[in-house]
Amino acid sequence: MLRLLLLALFSFSVLVASGQQVRGRVVDAGSGKPMYMIPVAWDGTASGVLTDSGGHFVIEKHPKSHLLLTRYMGYATDSLIVHSAADTVVEIRLRRDGKVLKEVRIRGRRRATFSKMTSIEQTEVITTEGLRGLACCNLGESFENSATVDVGYSDAVSGSKQIQLLGLTGVYSQMLLENVPFLKGLSAPFGLGYVPGQWMESISVSKGVATVKNGYEAITGTINLEYEKPHKGDRFSLNLYENSDLKSEITAKLNHRFNEHLATGLLVYGTYNAQRTDHIGHDGFADYPLQQQLNVVNRWDYEAPSGFHSQTLFNYIHEYRLGGDMRFEKEMRGSDSIYGFGGTTDRLHFFTKNGFRLSNTASFGSQVAATWFRQDAYYGMSDYRGEEKNLYVNLLVNAEVAGGHTVDYGVSFRYSDVDERLGYFPYLGAVTQNWFGDGDNFDYREILAGLFGQFTFLYGDRFNATLGLRYDYSVPPEERQQVMFAHYAGSDFRSYALTPRLHFRWNVWHDWILRGSIGRGFRTPNLIAENFGILASGRRIVLNEWIAREEAWNGGLNLSKRFKVGDDREASLTVDFYRTSFVSQAVLDLDVAADEAHIYNLDGQSYSNVLQADFSIEPLDGFSLSLAGKLNDVWCTYHNQLMRKPYTSFWKGLLVLSYHTRFDKWRFDLTTQLNGPQRLPLNKGTHQGQTDPYIYMLGQVTRKFKRFELYAGIENITGYVQPHPVIGYDAPFSSAFDASIVYAPLMGRLYYIGLRFNVM
Repeated sequence: MLRLLLLALFSFSVLVASGQQVRGRVVDAGSGKPMYMIPVAWDGTASGVLTDSGGHFVIEKHPKSHLLLTRYMGYATDSLIVHSAADTVVEIRLRRDGKVLKEVRIRGRRRATFSKMTSIEQTEVITTEGLRGLACCNLGESFENSATVDVGYSDAVSGSKQIQLLGLTGVYSQMLLENVPFLKGLSAPFGLGYVPGQWMESISVSKGVATVKNGYEAITGTINLEYEKPHKGDRFSLNLYENSDLKSEITAKLNHRFNEHLATGLLVYGTYNAQRTDHIGHDGFADYPLQQQLNVVNRWDYEAPSGFHSQTLFNYIHEYRLGGDMRFEKEMRGSDSIYGFGGTTDRLHFFTKNGFRLSNTASFGSQVAATWFRQDAYYGMSDYRGEEKNLYVNLLVNAEVAGGHTVDYGVSFRYSDVDERLGYFPYLGAVTQNWFGDGDNFDYREILAGLFGQFTFLYGDRFNATLGLRYDYSVPPEERQQVMFAHYAGSDFRSYALTPRLHFRWNVWHDWILRGSIGRGFRTPNLIAENFGILASGRRIVLNEWIAREEAWNGGLNLSKRFKVGDDREASLTVDFYRTSFVSQAVLDLDVAADEAHIYNLDGQSYSNVLQADFSIEPLDGFSLSLAGKLNDVWCTYHNQLMRKPYTSFWKGLLVLSYHTRFDKWRFDLTTQLNGPQRLPLNKGTHQGQTDPYIYMLGQVTRKFKRFELYAGIENITGYVQPHPVIGYDAPFSSAFDASIVYAPLMGRLYYIGLRFNVM
């Protein structure tokens, strides 16, 4: 199938390439520097393109116009007469018009969410406008107005949240911070709480396999976070938040520009939850743990006149959580009479990105990132200690070749050292049943070296395609560590991974955009960290075989259209379908027995089919409406039986309403989610079989003043919660205890109020 797709793409590329094209470059007449994002269009038509970072453009020759126009603010309009596209390469030199204009401020309303129509990948962007319409305390609460990403709790004790993308858990998607790997490995269980919502400039969610530049992961998609940049942000901003459960938050941002080349930013976040409540189930267990977090980021941006650009970021996080029985205190750790949860986390993250131009048609970039993570946690009498050290290096070159096409190639290196131990109080004996023989030690070391390359074919603004391939080699681990790296056939260590990926974008007709992608992905599972919620239960973990590196194929198609309503109001329609099919997978089977959790290699089928449609419109000035629906068809083979994957809604509906008054003085936001039924695994409680659908609503009102904003809102307006989420709460140290069966909200109706203050 892949060969046929490649052959069809190649044939189509040859066909389209036979058209006449004009190629050229736009530069500043004074300095000779290339000019980026400059519009070039045929006079009297709507046919136009924008220049790339090297000032280059490729535009299809228009049969009815021979005058090529270039306009840009501050420069005199230039034009060229082009009669034939044959062997034509033009250079347009824009001259400043010499006019000095008074300062003009243009105010516009940014959309809350939108799809990138020019991106080759299907990408949904959640902007600061969308984030401001939510309480958005952290990343885990930033997707409530998006149907693409689902968020739920991993258990009813720790407050840990996890995401789903294309019907599969978030470990199969890649989390990036400004295109650098960010939250992975042992950071996964509580990672969504490590990103304050007020820091983010935008969140880009791309479905399907990503390009090969960032590694062989990203099987179901990529979530890229953009923090506020110091040279663009306000000099100072402050956000204060308080909710009805006495959770307090403070976020401060301080930016300083030393000159036009150098800027720095300091981001500080702190949260403190001083009150435990037992509103859900009245079972003596806290609905949400006590939490304290300090999160600090310092970043530096430097851009030299020569074109060299450098960005460096340092991030430190310290977090403490305490939950479980309402009577539990931290001095009771290891108690066999009162159940408690607690944990301390420290995380250091650093990255530096540097780039410069090699020539007028080529550039070089480097990405270096390092992370140190340590967690000391416990669930009842289960004791968990994890430490991880990561180093990531990515060197890449981007170059334009003949015809305006581009190539990207480079090398990468990744080192991961994981020390993960699971014990049992008071003697720290084994928790799992396995064949190791020396306790539950899940240490491993991974060393990966990779080569990658991709070619991007461009045909004006009508069609472009990217074909990429990467080869990664793993240094063989010690025999003791092969549990994480066994060949999927169970016979030997697989030392390499070959990853092909293909993307295309085709402007079919009148801005109807068709996108497609297909590719292979791999990932190394972290058996305990990625199934952390199981520790909040009396289930015995059974692990009796080498666990393979996971491997899957993902392919999908997307059709989107953006059009005008009235004079200037916009509407958009998007429909897409994606399928993920696993070759190898670490399966968590909770259906063998109600008091056991089996982990083994996939033996049979495992796949997900996801169909989604999104429609947004602005029917009236200031009023916007977004409507979305999604169907999830997700199956996996459990103990030789093909079954629906648990904790995945069969379908989901979403309605988002937003209204702004004139000059944005008042803003009203209302989000309604309709969550479909889910299959529950075998358990010892009354929650069996299939859950009922439920509605989840949240709303917010914002009043804007000159220097500050006041906002207030309600989460879970309907007050729907999962009844009795802690099974066997009266026997927490027995096999009857299970707080991991979570399928609905765990917090009732929650009120909050906040203040945002800015100094520009």
